[in-house]
Amino acid sequence: MDPVRMAAVLTVTLALVLYAIGTVKQQRSHRSTPGVRGWLTTGVVFDITATALMIVASKSLTPTLHGVLGYSALALMVTDTSLLWRHARAHGQAEVSKRLHVFSRVAYGYWLIAYFTGAALVMAEKAAKG
Repeated sequence: MDPVRMAAVLTVTLALVLYAIGTVKQQRSHRSTPGVRGWLTTGVVFDITATALMIVASKSLTPTLHGVLGYSALALMVTDTSLLWRHARAHGQAEVSKRLHVFSRVAYGYWLIAYFTGAALVMAEKAAKG
């Protein structure tokens, strides 16, 4: 595997860990604490970096199912993180609304599906090429 692709895989896996920590903390506390926002924001940074590395490694901007899943999952996590930051600015560490709490869970769940589906699609493509 070429070094750029390896860096992309490592970076997106780190994003997975960071998102998991932030989402679990938010789901348990029902709050947008500095820790929750920090873990999620760092996850977004790693996810954006991984996406850029994947684009460079693929040497193509042609839309693929893997790309659409990844971009939409990233968009949901950026939205979730932004909403949690907005909640914190408006309400401090008050409990988040039920809608935001559920949105966070759905966004992370979708991101997990995209992560594992993306990995499966890449492996299937490699197997098809021989």
